[in-house]
Amino acid sequence: MVLGYLEFKFEQEDLFYAEVIYWIFLGVMIVLLLYIYNFGKIFEYDSDGEALCFRNSGAVLSETLNYRENKAEFPKHKLKKYKISDYLIFKKLSIYVKSNYLGQKQVKKIVFDITFVKPKRISLMKASLNKVVKTNSEKLHERRSRKQ
Repeated sequence: MVLGYLEFKFEQEDLFYAEVIYWIFLGVMIVLLLYIYNFGKIFEYDSDGEALCFRNSGAVLSETLNYRENKAEFPKHKLKKYKISDYLIFKKLSIYVKSNYLGQKQVKKIVFDITFVKPKRISLMKASLNKVVKTNSEKLHERRSRKQ
């Protein structure tokens, strides 16, 4: 449709306006492609069994160049908390996992892009993660009460 309009303008020899529209159209397309390339990631979540599995991979060129893949798999009892950040044009899921690195107890933050995940899937994931976090906090409370 836009190309047909541009062709019509070129035929009328109104080249200045046609060129402006062409550059605006080209700019919008480039911005859209950059947005999809940067934030267009496939997100997979699995909470079946004893482990939580998260995976991000690029939506564009993910099969040939898989340099943008981000994976995390850990037992459910290591999940400390999670946070979903909803910015204007993208969404992030931050997972906080308990870790014993070189004998030091610490919490590691892992970030996943969930921009293109449907709201229904996000709400189901929230329910599942809330259940795991609640179970973990109850177990921690039980352990602390037994020690006293």
